[in-house]
Amino acid sequence: MSWKFSRHAREVMAHRGIEERWVYSVLESPSLRKEIGQEELHFFGVIEGAEGRCLKVVANPKKALIVTVYFDRKMRKRGCR
Repeated sequence: MSWKFSRHAREVMAHRGIEERWVYSVLESPSLRKEIGQEELHFFGVIEGAEGRCLKVVANPKKALIVTVYFDRKMRKRGCR
């Protein structure tokens, strides 16, 4: 699937220092994936280049749209390996 970034996702990535390649890495090989609904998926993955923090990518699969991206501190203990 060819993903697009929302304006919000681009803004928070720039503000938080999140690299685009990290987002694609998590989308391609998530350590955990949660289906919230038909229009919302959450992908999680550890980013070694960011001190091993857990990156969360929220996406709308119907629109192939990345909605937001952030480091999720809580998920490190809940399956983001």
